[in-house]
Amino acid sequence: MTVETKPITQWKPHGPLAEDEQLYFLHIPKTAGTSLRTFLESHFDLDKVCPSLVLPDLLPCSPSQLKQYRLFCGHHGLFVNTLLHCEPVTLTVLRDPVARTISHYRHLLETKEDWLHERVKNKTLEEFVCGEWGPVELLNLQTRYLVLDDIQEDYFGHSHLRTNNTDGLIRKYSDPSWVEKAKHKLDNMAAVGIQERFNDFLKLLSFTFGWSPTQTFLAYNKTKASFDKSSITPKAKARIKELTKIDQEVYNYATELFEKQFSQMESLPVEESYRRSMALRPRLSSVHYGFDKAINGENWLTIERSNGQFARWTGPGTITTLDLPLETDKPLVLRFFVGAQTIDVIESVRVFANNIELTLKWWQMQDLANGQRTFEAVLSRDILKKNEAYCRLRFEVCRTVNPSKEWPGREDGRDLALYFFWLELFPVK
Repeated sequence: MTVETKPITQWKPHGPLAEDEQLYFLHIPKTAGTSLRTFLESHFDLDKVCPSLVLPDLLPCSPSQLKQYRLFCGHHGLFVNTLLHCEPVTLTVLRDPVARTISHYRHLLETKEDWLHERVKNKTLEEFVCGEWGPVELLNLQTRYLVLDDIQEDYFGHSHLRTNNTDGLIRKYSDPSWVEKAKHKLDNMAAVGIQERFNDFLKLLSFTFGWSPTQTFLAYNKTKASFDKSSITPKAKARIKELTKIDQEVYNYATELFEKQFSQMESLPVEESYRRSMALRPRLSSVHYGFDKAINGENWLTIERSNGQFARWTGPGTITTLDLPLETDKPLVLRFFVGAQTIDVIESVRVFANNIELTLKWWQMQDLANGQRTFEAVLSRDILKKNEAYCRLRFEVCRTVNPSKEWPGREDGRDLALYFFWLELFPVK
């Protein structure tokens, strides 16, 4: 697939992905990648998400094996294009180079599995960035991910220059021509984000691909260890700027690109654009929804397994939505099976369809203190016709429960609402 150049002033949203299109999140380390990957994965069926996050796991795969996936995320740089034998629809996120480098250092301190951990664990930030491993690990790393495409020569961590020609590596990674190469790559991406505007980037992505407009999202994989900011000495900061000079130019361009894309989005009727996108989807009168499926909605947490089946918690808020392109010419039955942490939460469940509250009936599935119940309601034709493009189901509860706060000794620190096992819709008989 050929991706046309989209100059900043002519950017337009990609629109819903075609069945033969593959989306690739080019994940540059320490740029909120885990959070973004979680967000992206929620928009694809689980069996369409490539599970490999590092390039060595992809190398043995043939193009035909990789063709089954519609979403790729990982530290694959441009090398994934070679493996797919095409250029996927691509997006990425950049970060202020100084902040990214400090986060990178902190990650090395925490991660015993990383090959540099032993070399870094007893070093200050200044000692690390000014030492022999600083250029190898940090030199214009963000730009490397955007310009290097030779797997044999340049795969990160395996360049022969790393061990036998550090001076040659420094010259290569400081090539001023990389700036224009990186800009060209960014121009051809479906969307470009910056970590400092992460939530706004999620809104831009939703608009770009015709997903439900995003308002909130839970952050994942935040650095846990405390950090002494006094260790960012003037010498360390100066060295980081020296090591990321090209990265800074590329980051500045990415910031400009994002700002213009976002301002174009804000000038357009986002909700109306979403309605048009959903109206193009096939109409459904029968839905058997397992929670390994793509979700178009708000306030869903990551997929879990329960008794061999897939399930999801809702949270961290008390209101959850799910948008479905339903047929509107006949009434439908909605039925769903959920659990909760406490009985008051399960007893407080309210459900709305297109902003109309539904009359619920339910039956207890297990005699547990917190309860698991199957709920049922009817969506009339009048309710369905209030939005011909899609039906928005809204689930509300009285509160969320944080197990670690509610019960001492529990480790789960998430704010949890309902635990969905399955959901279905079918015509009224």
